[in-house]
Amino acid sequence: LVAMFAGEDIEFKGRLSPRLAYHLQEYMEIFHSWDSKLYKKVGITYGQLEEPVQADGKKMVCSAFSGGVDSFYTLWAHLPQNQTIAQAQVSHGLFLHGFDLRLDDPSNFEAASDTYAGIFQDHGMELIHASTNAYQFSEFRINWTMFFGAPLIGAALLLGDRMQRFYIPSGMPSYLDLFPQGSHPLIDHLLSTESTEVVHHGASLGRYEKLEALVSWPATFNKIRVCSDKLKMHGVENCSACHKCYRTMAFLELLDALPNYRNFSGRMRPVDYLRWGALTHLNPEIETTIRDIALRKGRLSTAFWMQTAILLHYVRKTILRFVKWFFNKDQLYLLKRRIYQPESKQNI
Repeated sequence: LVAMFAGEDIEFKGRLSPRLAYHLQEYMEIFHSWDSKLYKKVGITYGQLEEPVQADGKKMVCSAFSGGVDSFYTLWAHLPQNQTIAQAQVSHGLFLHGFDLRLDDPSNFEAASDTYAGIFQDHGMELIHASTNAYQFSEFRINWTMFFGAPLIGAALLLGDRMQRFYIPSGMPSYLDLFPQGSHPLIDHLLSTESTEVVHHGASLGRYEKLEALVSWPATFNKIRVCSDKLKMHGVENCSACHKCYRTMAFLELLDALPNYRNFSGRMRPVDYLRWGALTHLNPEIETTIRDIALRKGRLSTAFWMQTAILLHYVRKTILRFVKWFFNKDQLYLLKRRIYQPESKQNI
């Protein structure tokens, strides 16, 4: 995606899976169809195409894991008591430092990874730790929600032919409400190789339905970590003031389960809904489900404030679109580096 953003051709040197090489063209075409101005078509040339050598012995069935609702659900769904096909049961998790936790904050990552490693160990599995600086190449250029899929899968592919299957927990509301994103049922499997199958899992359920299953699993109590504020979160403690925290707290309130998750602070107040819509990110495709569920449950106050937040989101979006007209791509990048605290120490 960096090459498509910059309009530069790609040359692969060294060995590359023929299956992966074949599907990269389709991967590029899909992103180009989503945003032809941002993701330009580029040329791709290959050096040596060679199938990975198959490893002997037991292979890993791994799931990407961050401690969020989607990753906890995919893990839960592939426990032996929930997945009867032994070959599909998860044996390992992959927890990446540098995704939602800053690389320059190792203590925060260690606090979270130690907690989650204990959960995996308690269930006879192993949590693999790794790190990546991929975010620094997309920072202020390509929205991270569009970028993260390929680096995540790439980290799994580095484990080579011992990785039999890699689950990507879906962040989609449902198959009926798909939208462009860096991890998507259309694209994740395109990055498979002859030895590693990449599977996008969980798009048949929204986060509310996933939480319905998870709130009865004590391993998740006080452990679900969804916070998007890298500077305010600590370990598995959520800031309770970003859009992901607001969304999860609202769902947990509708399930009457928020008291079991003390790593969120307090309940959702009207001012939180106003701040959610006016000052943070809001995804109408997902947040309308909160409104609709609240109406079905007779939680009229929740439905009203959620709808108010959605309307504020559209006002904010219109204002931001107008502001962006005044700046070109490079100016926007430099402006964001001045306003926000960048992870990259210099322009990349």
